[in-house]
Amino acid sequence: MFLHDANSFVASSLEAIELSAPHIYLSALPFADKDSFIYQAFASRCAGLVSFETFGIDRHGSGLVATLTGHTDSVTAVAYLPAGRLFASGSADGSVCIWDTHTGGVIVPPLLHDEAEVHSVVFSPNGKSIASGTNAGVYIWTNLAGQPIAQHLGSHSDFVLSVEFSPDGSLVASGLSDSTIFLWRVENGEQFAILSGHTEEVYSVAFSPKSQILASGSNDYTVRLWNFHTGEPVGLPLVGHANTVFSVSFSPDGTMLASGSGDHTILIWDCQAWNIVSRLPGHVEWVRSVRFSPNGRSVVSASSDKTLRLWSLEQAAGETPSAVLSGHSGHVYSATFSPDGLSIISASEDETIRIWDVGSGKSAIQPLPAHDSVVSSVAVSPDGSLIVSGSYDRSVRVWDIRNGEPKLPSLLGHTDAVHSVAISTDGLLIASASEDFGIRLWNVRSGNAIGEPLKGHEAAVNAVSFSLGSLASGSDDETVRTWDITTGQPLGTHRFICATRVCTVAYSPDGTLLAAGTLGGCIHLWHAATGQPVFEALMTYGALWGIAFSPTGSHIVSAGSQTLRVWDVNVGQQILSIDKTSGLSSAAFSPDGRYICTANNCAVQLWEAATGALIVTLRSDRVGSVAFTPDGESIVSGSGYGTIRVWDFKAACSLSSDNGDDLIAALASTGLEDGWLIGPEDELLLWVPEEYRAYIHVPPCTLIIGARRIVPTVGPDGLHRGENWTKCWRNDVPTTVARRM
Repeated sequence: MFLHDANSFVASSLEAIELSAPHIYLSALPFADKDSFIYQAFASRCAGLVSFETFGIDRHGSGLVATLTGHTDSVTAVAYLPAGRLFASGSADGSVCIWDTHTGGVIVPPLLHDEAEVHSVVFSPNGKSIASGTNAGVYIWTNLAGQPIAQHLGSHSDFVLSVEFSPDGSLVASGLSDSTIFLWRVENGEQFAILSGHTEEVYSVAFSPKSQILASGSNDYTVRLWNFHTGEPVGLPLVGHANTVFSVSFSPDGTMLASGSGDHTILIWDCQAWNIVSRLPGHVEWVRSVRFSPNGRSVVSASSDKTLRLWSLEQAAGETPSAVLSGHSGHVYSATFSPDGLSIISASEDETIRIWDVGSGKSAIQPLPAHDSVVSSVAVSPDGSLIVSGSYDRSVRVWDIRNGEPKLPSLLGHTDAVHSVAISTDGLLIASASEDFGIRLWNVRSGNAIGEPLKGHEAAVNAVSFSLGSLASGSDDETVRTWDITTGQPLGTHRFICATRVCTVAYSPDGTLLAAGTLGGCIHLWHAATGQPVFEALMTYGALWGIAFSPTGSHIVSAGSQTLRVWDVNVGQQILSIDKTSGLSSAAFSPDGRYICTANNCAVQLWEAATGALIVTLRSDRVGSVAFTPDGESIVSGSGYGTIRVWDFKAACSLSSDNGDDLIAALASTGLEDGWLIGPEDELLLWVPEEYRAYIHVPPCTLIIGARRIVPTVGPDGLHRGENWTKCWRNDVPTTVARRM
């Protein structure tokens, strides 16, 4: 058991241990499983280490053993060696890697595919070769223990989305994006048959272990069966899914077939009668992968909802999953059991592979209430008590700004991503704009939808802004529309025409002016009452994703893909340009007009409005929206990880880039580089596991609203670091290993 824990300890923190031996103590030990022999034996002998309190996440409590990084693009597929501890991963970066689960390391150089994206990987039954399906066809890799040799099976007419070996290893089946399936003889690489019948892409193929059946799942919503010796179809297509069939998998004894679909469900089929015996609902997005456990009693499913689910087939059909494994920050494309059935590996859009211990018996930690996807927009109520957020998960949510608790259940009704939210000037209404072409109004107190969606735009609606009694909206249809919020009808006959997609809109504080920013880099300004332009469109460079009026209405700030600019509204002239910016997505004036806050891909930044001087950079991944509270004491930001942060404005302004020995301040101002906190002299201060990096809660951030929260602390004696790191070891405490039952 001690050695088992030691393997898990090394694998879970390999990045830290491999690069710096001191971080066995300084980084790996603080993140170790608190119930493990390793932690119990050595934690009491160490002092001056950082400690972490976790909310909604515990990678060991939820069964997560390790997060493996190394791919530079989405990891699309994983497959275990039929017997042993090795597994392979395929990625959109064009590589296949072979990993050792005990160490978490890659054992041979990556297998490269001439920049062709890898969609599928599988080991041969004898474990001596790997097949990979790519944009450029099928590759068979042999001599894996030495210098790997690639055999390219040509003649594919389109992308190979799935590959599978036959049970005896003599054949390889490949599913193509042109709706066909190719069968190849492994011995000589010759094409054996082309199976035609599907009418759309073939996403998955699977051989039965006990019969001559090959199953295939397709974008035509069907599962088809084939005799892989003759290439002939067997029976009629299996119909039961209402969307793309992304994955098919046979049970080890060949009596059942599982299929996962874009309709969010898994179907279990009886392989004798070919009827549905179980329908497993629960995922809220596409099911991308399904696999049986080695004993055939369970199924693991991976989904675009960023979770894995374990299903016990011994429960009644339709039961809830026996476990939900969460932690990935992107679509989960593939998951499979280890040969002993005690572990699961998963592959994700977030460029990571995760190893889960499903035999630990530990209960999963439930995430905190939060959005399930990108937070695209945030707004603060006029009294400063509420935060309203919109998300790509199609929901609008209302939060208590004091404690981050939800004030209402999720406001549901949009059928696609929510791009923008706004709160009316009296604080009674919420407006939300969506990719579904619609705008919805909601009652702030009850959360009830008010009337029918406002319809009129002919494309996605990207932005909404309230004024007294009216609402403005901007759309991909290159127009801005105004609405009477009491009737839900278009206001007058005004339909403001722009030359390109409208990305952002804003009313002036007194409601007399209406501004819009476009994808083409134009700022349009109109008299709201008449619809007449104030002056010719103001031109900048790159798309404009955010505009905001100053509190007096005399200035506009524009945040674009290339520059941050401030304009004098009275004369239509630019008065300030900050070119040392990129990827800005949102901007807001402070209530006193002295400061500007912006959001970009990796930070919230504060600027002096008069001079353009940068005051502070607050590190926070993939920030998409920012807003000041009405009292100017806090900033609210929404991020791509589904989190919302509240920042103390004064504390942020006083944050220094020279943090000395203050690790917490360094985390806030410096951020992490590939998971490392780097000191002023380029020393390695701390390594943070990938799954924790987006959720670290440090001042001047006063609140995180998200599914997870990680709070680091340092003891009164500070952190042992640099050349003094060995002082963390206490010689006066004996090493003991308690017996764990």
